[in-house]
Amino acid sequence: MKIIFSPIVRLPNADFELSSLLVGDDIISVNGIDFNLSTLDADPDTGIALDAGYIQSARQTEGEWTVTLLLPIGDNASEAERFPDPVTVASGPVPLPLPAPTDPEPDQTSAEDAG
Repeated sequence: MKIIFSPIVRLPNADFELSSLLVGDDIISVNGIDFNLSTLDADPDTGIALDAGYIQSARQTEGEWTVTLLLPIGDNASEAERFPDPVTVASGPVPLPLPAPTDPEPDQTSAEDAG
């Protein structure tokens, strides 16, 4: 299965996060919720299934699924999150683009000790 990530900016207080992704045959599991791609409604002209939660589109060509998934990102998204590479996985967990490292909070005690 080929996964194409489509970054979308997440609102600050929105509970919209892609935390786990597993694939196998016609099944894709997004955050623990299974979607059977073969049962999604598809446009009769294009064969593309649309609008199933995080799944933006899914199309099967010569037995292989190509799935475009929404990838919620924050303001401090890493380069890998903002411009993710497509991933192909036969079965199992799908590696997600890594977030930017967070800066640790400044140590208040050391600032007070210095002054």
